[in-house]
Amino acid sequence: MKRLWMVLVVGIGLLSPAMAQDPPQIVVFDSSIVFDKSQQGEVLKAEIERLRDRKVQLISERQDGLASMQEEFRNKELTFNDDTRSEMLQTINQAQIELKRLNDDAQRELQAEFNRAQQKLQKQLIQVVEALGQEGNYTLIVEKGLTLYSSAEVDITDRVLAKFDEMYPNTAGSGGGQ
Repeated sequence: MKRLWMVLVVGIGLLSPAMAQDPPQIVVFDSSIVFDKSQQGEVLKAEIERLRDRKVQLISERQDGLASMQEEFRNKELTFNDDTRSEMLQTINQAQIELKRLNDDAQRELQAEFNRAQQKLQKQLIQVVEALGQEGNYTLIVEKGLTLYSSAEVDITDRVLAKFDEMYPNTAGSGGGQ
């Protein structure tokens, strides 16, 4: 019987350090909120929006020019000789092709800029989450979109956002790769 008590006492003694450790801390965060609301995210969104606005303006100017050519052609079509009519139709056709190409190029450029900005934010977010994980002694930090369920008590999105802005404050003008 003494032996049994001794084994129990030793066993409890061995378990004590394991029981004294904190339980695993698993938390989640929403990266889309961090991207949308962080200072860095705001700067990058503004840069992309300025690029989009420039492209829209250029495309609009070209559309207006094409519309003018088409209107002129419709108004004077009956007065043109065959050669002039053919040249004008060819010019209009070429302008339509250039407009489509300009639009396609603008879409590709905007998508490339968006992808570049998103990659930059993701790299920064990884560093932020690693730093926050070490500071908060978290066992596991998971992107909220990858979970089926998580309670609001384990959501640290606000802390991730604050840490992101602390590590990467507003850096207007330094992120533009244009």
